[in-house]
Amino acid sequence: MSHFLYWGKARQSENHQGDEFHLLQWHSLDVAACGYMLVMENRFNAAAIFAGLGLKDRQRAAEFFAWLLCWHDLGKFARLFQQKYTHEALDSGQRSVSNSRHHHTLTGMWLWQHHLSDAVAESIASPLSVRLRKRVLDRWLPVVIGHHGQPVSCENCHNDFLPKDIEAAQRFAREAHALFPSVALPQAWSEESWREQFLSQSWLISALVVLADWIGSGNHFFPWVAKDMPSEEYWSRSVAQAKNALRLLPAASDVAPFEGIDTLFPFITCPTPLQQKALELNISEPGPHLVILEDVTGAGKTEAALVLAHRLMTAGHARGLYIGLPTMATANAMYARMERAWLRLYRADSHPSLVLAHSARKLSAKFNASIWARELLPNESGDEAAAFEGCAAWFAQSPKKALLAETGVGTLDQALMAVMPFKHQNLRLLGLSDKILIADEIHSYDAYMSHLLEKLIEVRAASGNTTILLSATLSQIQRDRLAAAFYKGLNKPCAPPRLGLEDYPWVTHLHAQGIDGHRVATRPQVQRCVSIGWMEEEAACLNKIEKVAAEGGCIGWIRNSVDDAVCSYRELIRSGNIPEENIILFHSRFAFIDRAAIETKTLEWFGKEQAGHRAGKVIIATQVIQESVDIDLDYLISDLAPVDLLIQRAGRMQRHIRDKSGQLKLTGADERPAPRLDILAPPWQAQPDKTWLSSAMRNTSYVYPAHSRLWLTQRVLREQGEIRMPEAARLLIEAVYGEACEVPQGMQQSEEAAMGDYKSQRAIAANFEIHFEAGYALTSASQWVPDVATRLSEIMIDIWLAYDLPEGIQPYAQGENAWEMSALRVRQSWWNKHKTAFRLLTGDALERWRHAQRKNEAVVILLPGGYSPGEGLTGLDKER
Repeated sequence: MSHFLYWGKARQSENHQGDEFHLLQWHSLDVAACGYMLVMENRFNAAAIFAGLGLKDRQRAAEFFAWLLCWHDLGKFARLFQQKYTHEALDSGQRSVSNSRHHHTLTGMWLWQHHLSDAVAESIASPLSVRLRKRVLDRWLPVVIGHHGQPVSCENCHNDFLPKDIEAAQRFAREAHALFPSVALPQAWSEESWREQFLSQSWLISALVVLADWIGSGNHFFPWVAKDMPSEEYWSRSVAQAKNALRLLPAASDVAPFEGIDTLFPFITCPTPLQQKALELNISEPGPHLVILEDVTGAGKTEAALVLAHRLMTAGHARGLYIGLPTMATANAMYARMERAWLRLYRADSHPSLVLAHSARKLSAKFNASIWARELLPNESGDEAAAFEGCAAWFAQSPKKALLAETGVGTLDQALMAVMPFKHQNLRLLGLSDKILIADEIHSYDAYMSHLLEKLIEVRAASGNTTILLSATLSQIQRDRLAAAFYKGLNKPCAPPRLGLEDYPWVTHLHAQGIDGHRVATRPQVQRCVSIGWMEEEAACLNKIEKVAAEGGCIGWIRNSVDDAVCSYRELIRSGNIPEENIILFHSRFAFIDRAAIETKTLEWFGKEQAGHRAGKVIIATQVIQESVDIDLDYLISDLAPVDLLIQRAGRMQRHIRDKSGQLKLTGADERPAPRLDILAPPWQAQPDKTWLSSAMRNTSYVYPAHSRLWLTQRVLREQGEIRMPEAARLLIEAVYGEACEVPQGMQQSEEAAMGDYKSQRAIAANFEIHFEAGYALTSASQWVPDVATRLSEIMIDIWLAYDLPEGIQPYAQGENAWEMSALRVRQSWWNKHKTAFRLLTGDALERWRHAQRKNEAVVILLPGGYSPGEGLTGLDKER
């Protein structure tokens, strides 16, 4: 049977270019042409990757990759696949009697193993024996055929072919060989050392295969062709189309020379000590580096990291960078900061992209406004649409593509996916390759995410990539694990130095030759001494808030649970002593549209430049404001929390120098009363029982189940009476998280439970990590499943708010992205407890909504009732 009777792409809508369908061999050559051009133009280091595997001649490497890509859709020759679309010009004769519905990647592997590998091995040029040629090809083909986001099984492949289908595939294989007669397998490819190198590089090659397939499937640049023509003629045509299609991917930008900190940040006239260390750090050692920057809030860690990253980029260690943050909110804030600096990393004639990488990026008006070349249309003159500062549309289409942009800001989760069995994790791995990874606030991650971060550092070190970590403080245990991960990637022994309590601020610099440690001075402006006060009753906290507000100060209370925050907010409103319009409630159970408005209002009231709106203002919040939110409160109350979080929370108070009226001062001392952090906590017990926390602060006991850590926090803060930074940073952290910590008998159960949970989280994370040494194969992970997660937290429920109006179900929000702006997430346990308090969309109406919004699983709450823009999602019970 002729292979011209097999389709590869077929009409799914009226809006397409060319014929009714696209022949399979033409689609295969389109993808091959895209791979050819990726190597010829060295996109995403494609030529360098093949050079590292022995194909140093770029033309030869490009032809080999193109030849390989001809086999990527072999499974589509299967009769069961061909039966998915019928056309009078195609063969519609004998149908398969099989009832199987195997994916075409599996059937493609069967076809290769049983009917193509021997013939191809015999025909291809090589000094190797036919047996060794077949062995080499059997390593390459799974990388190419498994192009749908995860490796393909070689053991569970299936026969869904009729004899004439196999004959058609064999005929196409002969034509592909005729197109690339110079393709050969080098002698070195049979050596064990090459095999090990290939296994590590197979992950990046698999990503290049995905890119070639995606680009080659674009109907705009590759109109469908259903007619016969000589393969040489179509190949020439396809190469020209591929060269045009690759214009969707802007060429790599040239790194600008580093000319000083003021070139990146003109507002910095005098570098902080940490920034000065970043300017001086010796980065001459070849290979990957790991740099850990530990310093207080206000030390300029972000700017120091970017200075160091630019120096490393200029020295040839990388061509881009990605900044990973703990939350989408902190990522949005960092994106706004990077907007002012990222272009200075590259030469003036370059067009680098700055991407925002997280699941809610399309709700960022700033990012959406920055996207350029939404449709890069070719014309006869060859001119491109004008490029301007922002992000190329191709990178902005999907989080899977986002990390491929030169510079990116987003959640650390996007980077962690590269080392976990997520679909298309290989694209994220390719995107992070040849980039500096800057991970901020790393102290905020639990044992599960910390293990994954260590795995990411290990993999990056093994592939020669550099990582920079930022933290207020780390325990010795955390630092040791990070160092061990880096040197595991280098396959070297590790002996991290033991740091003393006085070794802070501190820069840890790891490289192939060893570990360097540097003590850093502290600017007087960021030295802080926050006195500690203790409160045992919520009423006392409310009374202080009312007193401060009456005196014209601004104050906040950080509560550990949303329910507690809502209750305290209602108590303040009920008392009537503070005007309701002077109180903000800020937590995680607000729809996106309201949360964005609350965040804006919070910055308007308490931000750095604000003064006129501060007097008498109050914010009741949860953990959403404890990190990377630049607010400046006069006074602060906090529920008892682990000591590292209390240090972070204390940083939301008196961050900037002000006079008595709240106006910023450029010099001199702060004229407000000395900062004091009041902590709501259970009465102190030197020998507590197991109910010490739960009997006094029930919700806190659920949020922080490691009760022993809270008891240790209370003990050390009672002993110290203050948080003195930077002098006491190490003392406070080691007193709670150090190996020598001892807890009383009443806390032993909590301590054992906390340690069990810690080990369990790390074990679960280890079960989800990829073992890259196995190469791009299903055996590289214990399971490739859709429900793997970057965070080991309670299951979250997605909820949409809506109105049931005569014209139909309408979103709570209005304007652009209305449904997305009407969404929020809640914990499964909270929802199970409170869902009966809401009126829900059900039945056929819900199914129609799900179909229209493409949501397989969705909960839609019908308003009014249970939600308000001031309190968020609380249910109908006004007391809880």
